[in-house]
Amino acid sequence: MSGFSLTRLFTKKQPTPSHNRQDPPPPRHPTTPHKTPVSWLKRLRRTEPPTLSPNTTSHFMPYQPPPGIVPEGYNRPTPLGSDAAPSTTADITSWAMGQTTSQPSWMADGLGFLGYPTLAQMAQRAEFRKPCDVIAREATREWISLSTHNPADCPPPGIPQDPTTRLHALEVEMKRLNIRELLHQQILDSLLYGIGHIWLNMADTPRTTYGQTLPLPLTSNGVRKGTLAGLKTIEPIWTTPNAYNADSPLQDDYYRPRNWWVQGCLVHRDRLISMIPYGVSDLFKPSFNFGGMSLTQQLRPYVHNFLRTRNSISNITANFSKLVLKTDMGGLMATGTSDEADPTTSITGRASFMQKISEGQDIIVADHQNEDISIIATPLTGLADLQAQAMEAMASIPGIPLVKLFGITPNGLNASSAGEIRVFYDEIAAFQEAHMRPVLTRLLTLLQLNLWGATDPALEITFNPLWQHLSATPEPTSSKESP
Repeated sequence: MSGFSLTRLFTKKQPTPSHNRQDPPPPRHPTTPHKTPVSWLKRLRRTEPPTLSPNTTSHFMPYQPPPGIVPEGYNRPTPLGSDAAPSTTADITSWAMGQTTSQPSWMADGLGFLGYPTLAQMAQRAEFRKPCDVIAREATREWISLSTHNPADCPPPGIPQDPTTRLHALEVEMKRLNIRELLHQQILDSLLYGIGHIWLNMADTPRTTYGQTLPLPLTSNGVRKGTLAGLKTIEPIWTTPNAYNADSPLQDDYYRPRNWWVQGCLVHRDRLISMIPYGVSDLFKPSFNFGGMSLTQQLRPYVHNFLRTRNSISNITANFSKLVLKTDMGGLMATGTSDEADPTTSITGRASFMQKISEGQDIIVADHQNEDISIIATPLTGLADLQAQAMEAMASIPGIPLVKLFGITPNGLNASSAGEIRVFYDEIAAFQEAHMRPVLTRLLTLLQLNLWGATDPALEITFNPLWQHLSATPEPTSSKESP
């Protein structure tokens, strides 16, 4: 073959510079003696938000964590470890803001990230909290069942041969670590704030950046036996992503954080198990702290409509009747409008006098020649239907029947909520498969490695059905003596 040389196979090729945004770039001043190289921790610092024009709103801007989440020494611009094109990011942000319409109503519609303090305040109201509590409670109410179907009944070395022994050991370990309660809290956090985290506390890893930033592969080489000290849920307010790939959508970690800041400690993503029920587009991930839209934020316009309807109905009910005083307006207005004026000569004094004698009195006295008294009552029919419609609209977003959410049973002959409850249980089953199964799969893999140093490939997770069949118990029959 022409042009081919055998020595080229043994010649050391000079490495080409990598442009992958995941790798920290080298110092930009290698020849300047007074420039100190940037430490590896600073090179992992994520990019600062791009500087936009003053007239550009910040709906696409990256989330800014509260003080203390990211160490103070990493606030200034540094060489980028996750995004090597800040100008491109700024251009994309400016382009995205130019493509959006109706920007004044953005926050009114609840489309932008409201922030964790606002979401925490919304969680204090029962109309926001109750749907999240119902879903989290129903998703973990009947819990799961473990089973193994190994045809040869020969698990990998280190795992007990008896399937019953293996399953019992896993159930004991799950109770020790409070897996059920942790998953319930993670689901609740993900619905209230858009994302929920479970931190893996390994006994052989210090709780510092130099220990927590190391990867934790769920293999026999990554997790040693007896090193799982515990699990802990972490609210997303104390976390923010650090490094992520924003270069190529063809890579697996595109817009996926590689590590997280947790109250000043850099934690690898392998040590955090996250749940995001309602994800958002890549354009909004930086502004949503790489989480999703919370259920409370989706309920916001419907809850506000319900509260406004409830307050209006309450005001109408409290003032459903009005006392009308027909009097000589011209003569009384000429004498003044002070409340302390003589009731017989002042319009306001006369109205105040008539209101006082009408409250709790069976008889209202008025001037026969110059005054007339009448009562106008507002009809209250239809107010209950308006409030019921507002409640149904609020319950339709999470898909929870009224009997489950508010305890309201259907009215009418042969009315039943059994069909609605079955549909709701189907929604919960889909939620379990989509969001709970990935978390449980990782946790059970971790538990097996912690117990035996190996995993059983035949282990299966089954969610117990939520529908309860009540068995009819026969009434006790009284024995009668035969004549």
